[in-house]
Amino acid sequence: MDDQQTCRRRALLRRAGTGALALATLGGVTGTGAAATDETGAVAPDSPAVQQSDVSSKRWPQFQADATNSGLTETLGPNDGTVAWEYDTAGPGQSTGTPPATGTPYEDAPDDPGDNVVSSPAVVDGTVYVGNNGGTLYAIDAVSGEETWSYETDEEVMSSPAVVDGTVYVGSHDERLHAVDADSGDREWVFEADGTVFASPTYRDETLYFGSQNGSMYAVDTAGEKRWQRSVGDRVDSTAAVADDTVYVGTWDDDRTGSVVALDAASGEQVNEYPAGGEVACSPTVVDGVVYFGDYARVFYAVDTGTAELVWGREFDGAILSSPVVDDGTVCVAGFDNTLWALDVENGDIEWSYATEDQIFSSPAVTPNTVYVGSADDKLHAIDRASGGELFTVETGEAVLSSPAVTADAVFVGSSDSRVYAVGDPSGGDSTSATAPGDGQSSGTPSDGATDGDGSGFGALGALGALGVGAWQRRRTGSTGDDGTEGA
Repeated sequence: MDDQQTCRRRALLRRAGTGALALATLGGVTGTGAAATDETGAVAPDSPAVQQSDVSSKRWPQFQADATNSGLTETLGPNDGTVAWEYDTAGPGQSTGTPPATGTPYEDAPDDPGDNVVSSPAVVDGTVYVGNNGGTLYAIDAVSGEETWSYETDEEVMSSPAVVDGTVYVGSHDERLHAVDADSGDREWVFEADGTVFASPTYRDETLYFGSQNGSMYAVDTAGEKRWQRSVGDRVDSTAAVADDTVYVGTWDDDRTGSVVALDAASGEQVNEYPAGGEVACSPTVVDGVVYFGDYARVFYAVDTGTAELVWGREFDGAILSSPVVDDGTVCVAGFDNTLWALDVENGDIEWSYATEDQIFSSPAVTPNTVYVGSADDKLHAIDRASGGELFTVETGEAVLSSPAVTADAVFVGSSDSRVYAVGDPSGGDSTSATAPGDGQSSGTPSDGATDGDGSGFGALGALGALGVGAWQRRRTGSTGDDGTEGA
């Protein structure tokens, strides 16, 4: 990569959020280990399409697939890196050099970093919904790559859309949550927040949960009416996970500390808090009574949701902004150490690692055989789930900060080159995921800088060094202060 490309990437990363902390909350897996330490859908909320690890083969209806941010699908995804189409959001609705149904071909398009696609796609009923930094929400035909419609907001759209019962919900830096008709692109309503809406809305039980960068969490019904609002910190970039009638969201404060806050889904009352040693921009996931999340202080946590006791933790060599995926005894995490890690869900021990050539903001999408994740090395990576071996990579023109959405035979992802990429066969052929690892960058053992469970700093106190056990206890016991809930 030449100096000009490097400078352009740095400029993109500065523009692509309100600082690097914001970027990874649109999307994967976490970190680099040196020391261990202590649903959305156009269906009913209780249907299989919004349950963890049971997303329909043709649907990825919200950020990380469902209301728990699981990042899981039972479909297999594509078996090679064939690019079916590219849609350039810097042009007026042109896909892969083909003029749109209306308008004229786009000529001499400027290389405008303001149009880069940090938003993570949602895919429902043959349509890909995604935003860009130019402030536009797009509906793109999943098979042809042609624009169906576009909808303008007043500022960047880095939020991932949630698609429910014919309506697309998406946040914008214009401090609004927008509701848009999924077929026509017409505005249905807007909800005025009191800060930038970078986080993606999470849909569950006729309610949209989302945060703003002034530190508020909101619950808004599908008619745009506020159910509750609560102040949870100085800033919320994290996309909430909703499980067992509880909303879990990462927060961070001006003193560079953070936590995951647990709120009652019906009332917004705080029911628990899980403090961290640094800002939590990562979007948590919740599985079997444990909340998993990382922080900017390079620590990954597994915490009991009921007792707020640390189950285990692991310190890495870079910040963790990507969201974790937990399934079948393994936690996938990725981070600023340029590495995707597979950890044992019971104790955090390293099972395998896969190195990319730059930081990972993207959150992984996991199928039965494959892990898909983007990297700032300008690539989408497909990794063998069992071994960590590389299956294939797809080159884009710039950093892939967006998190991939997987359907039966295709993966959709945005890039900072202003494009949306469809990889595989969006029309639904007979492809299946490859299973044999290639000549990839995986290591069967921890990579440089990582240790196993007996490594330096690994132990009951290691990962809490930045925070301290005393601070952990003080923040836990002090978390039940004044109720900041505001009624509708």
